[in-house]
Amino acid sequence: MSINPARLVVIGLGLMGSRHVELVQAHPRCELVGVCDADPNMKSVADEAGGPFFQNIEELLDRTQPDGAIIATPSAHHVEAFEACALRKIHALIEKPVADTMDAARHIAELTDTTGTRALVGHHRRHNPLVKEAHAVVNSGEIGRLVAASMMWTLMKPDEYFRVGWRTKRPDGGPVLINLVHELDILRHVCGEIEQVFAQSRSAARGFQVEDSVSISLSFQNGAVGTIISSDTTAAPWSYEATSGENSLYSHALENSYYFLGTEGSLAFPKMELWKYPDENPRGWQYPMEKTVREVVRADSLTNQLDHFCDVIEGTQPPLVDAWDGGRSMAAALAVLESSATNMPVRPMFGED
Repeated sequence: MSINPARLVVIGLGLMGSRHVELVQAHPRCELVGVCDADPNMKSVADEAGGPFFQNIEELLDRTQPDGAIIATPSAHHVEAFEACALRKIHALIEKPVADTMDAARHIAELTDTTGTRALVGHHRRHNPLVKEAHAVVNSGEIGRLVAASMMWTLMKPDEYFRVGWRTKRPDGGPVLINLVHELDILRHVCGEIEQVFAQSRSAARGFQVEDSVSISLSFQNGAVGTIISSDTTAAPWSYEATSGENSLYSHALENSYYFLGTEGSLAFPKMELWKYPDENPRGWQYPMEKTVREVVRADSLTNQLDHFCDVIEGTQPPLVDAWDGGRSMAAALAVLESSATNMPVRPMFGED
């Protein structure tokens, strides 16, 4: 571990960008050396942070010469920000989704290959110890061969959330690209690559251009199947945010939202309830099962992600989610939108087409 803090800049000072500023300032391995946003009103964030403010990305990078950049602009602007970083060999943490189109995502991934500039995509949940443990349980064979996974992302977004206009419109708005890209990434990470999606969506409850409720059927390359039920307009507590307690902005519900089902047992997440038949006992629906709870030491996933980004900058670890990996999660989300629009199954493709 380097004794010198990583000199970081934050590009884009919206909700997540401002949160990254706070995280960088609080992290002992980091030093905030500049922030950037096209909106001059965002200078207040820089003033509060005590760092220089820029409206131009190139000027920010040339003047501050950072070790790394956190790109938290709207996804349509990720390409131009990363191109500026790659030209200067400045490694980047890019907020999810990695870009707004598949061509843009592929361009970013190819830039990492041709320039050697490392990109970590901000699927921060993979850094949550709960997700790491779920991955370990499923992939160790502890519940046997995975046969199915089911999850719910159901909650009520407050009305004021939609006062930010882009959240109600294409191309960036809607829970599939804003929220379910995280759920799809977790399922890819824990269950394996998604082979096909079939989705149906509705927007009648809120009446926006984008969906508010979605039903998704999944098949995985390893033969397992899966389902997702999602709605941002229901009075329900079954979502990753509410059940994991990861984000203090959400009321915490002591419930599960994911179920991983195997031939030898099943795991309910995030309460980490492991269901199995007792050893040497007969199996079948007429026999009782035992429930044990896997203990997991909690930690903040965004802080863990930033710590990992410091390792990526130093070259001691490869990105846990590189641009190609992030592109595959984005491809899965876009496949959901395509399937719901065409009423046909869609195979997510990225990097192999």
